[in-house]
Amino acid sequence: MSPPPKVVAADYSGRATACLASDTATAGASNEVQQVWSAMQHASAGKNVQQLIQPVSNADQALPYLGSLISQHCDLIVTIGPAFGQAVPTTAKAVPTARFTAVDSTLTSTPPGVTLLTGAQASDQVPQQIEALQRDTGTHS
Repeated sequence: MSPPPKVVAADYSGRATACLASDTATAGASNEVQQVWSAMQHASAGKNVQQLIQPVSNADQALPYLGSLISQHCDLIVTIGPAFGQAVPTTAKAVPTARFTAVDSTLTSTPPGVTLLTGAQASDQVPQQIEALQRDTGTHS
């Protein structure tokens, strides 16, 4: 018996997509996730934005969720907090065409394809990144 066909997300809107990923502890500890999400929504004219908040506590747990955002063709993935932020280098290395912004990630060096921001910078710079997004016609594998 052959395996079931691979499930692939298809975005027929033609719009660029920005995705926010954070863990429940970070989202509950401050209003930073809500501030960045609100800023993303305000900057999203003509773009798709989505939010993913999951109960993860480390990079190993966050990796599959980042992979799901890649499979959903997110053109920009914004992570907030150390759990998702620490998973960014592995995902960025595996998918060099993906773009990431890691906010308060505790990363000490900047991997290729990643922008590191503090929470204070995020509400201003993330909307600018979203406004500059163009639909990536390539595919993330």
